[in-house]
Amino acid sequence: MNKHSILVVDDELTNFEVVEVLLASDNYEMTYASSGSEAFKILETISPDVILLDLMMPGMDGLAVCKRLRLMRKWRAIPIIIVTAAAGKSILAQCLDAGADDFINKPMDGLELRSRVKSMVRNKKQFDRIESLSRLQQNSIASLENNLGELVGDLAIGFVTELSTPLSSIQEQLEELSANLEQFSKTQVRHLIDSANRSATNIQTNTYKFWTYLDFAAEKKQFYNNEVCNIKEIIEQIAIVQAQWLNRDKDLDVDIELATIAVTAKHSELAIKELLDNAFKFSEAGVKIQLCGRVIDRSFHFWIGDRRSDTPIDLPLSGLNVGDQELGLGLKVVKKIVDLYDGVFAIDINSRHETIVYLTLPLGLAEGN
Repeated sequence: MNKHSILVVDDELTNFEVVEVLLASDNYEMTYASSGSEAFKILETISPDVILLDLMMPGMDGLAVCKRLRLMRKWRAIPIIIVTAAAGKSILAQCLDAGADDFINKPMDGLELRSRVKSMVRNKKQFDRIESLSRLQQNSIASLENNLGELVGDLAIGFVTELSTPLSSIQEQLEELSANLEQFSKTQVRHLIDSANRSATNIQTNTYKFWTYLDFAAEKKQFYNNEVCNIKEIIEQIAIVQAQWLNRDKDLDVDIELATIAVTAKHSELAIKELLDNAFKFSEAGVKIQLCGRVIDRSFHFWIGDRRSDTPIDLPLSGLNVGDQELGLGLKVVKKIVDLYDGVFAIDINSRHETIVYLTLPLGLAEGN
């Protein structure tokens, strides 16, 4: 345990020796300064928990020293106890106006001195704790604001990109319908209307995604150290639902080891949905979509990709730099989720034109030990 330190500022050494004796049982680290100017030099090298400051000193007296200490930010938080032989309310008022936290009369009573010093040490400890938390919070907020700004910028760009295709499609379909309404059969009109409806649904889906992602971005200010989920169950359930909805049940190949990961269910579901959506979107019907999950070296390793060969998917990737690629909106958010949990995110497009996304996430505490 670190000792608490006391700086005694007094022009008479005997007064310092008296304080040493009176506080000996509390095991403080004591430092002596014979004047105000010497005290300021000492304060450049140490950071005391309390200053015992004599009021009546030649040259710079205790009030002047106290005022100067309170003007300096680096010393402003150090508790100051004025020690004085003078008495009266006016002296007390002057001490408090100068910035002193407390005062004690000479000759000093040992019990009173110990009590007042202990009280000031407690105050200083509390202040230091609050100051430390404040700095941590400021650093965390600054970092999170930078990350949030980056993510929102990415989302805005991605949102525009995701909307442009279905909007252009609707515009083309309406133009075609308007120009050929008299000539088109009911079947042709119905086909264009159905196509426009699908494009409108895509816009609605992407808009919902955008607001979901913004909500996720705001959530980054929280911490999730105690939350875990069954990733095998989440992957299998989402994969089956999405494959059935797209009539691609036969294309699905899921091989996931049982694992509990230290990631929220909400974040896990969001990441898996986007990865599956991306895999199905960029592969035609009949192409196998393989999902593989393994527990390796205290982490959950996950691969997902469209497969046109029998080569195992759970192999090291070629090390393609994901930062150099143009990620879509969904993959950008997946990467942000992985980054949030200090995982690894990579994409590989191999010689067989298979696109494989690989990521790692931390195991729950019990499994990671």
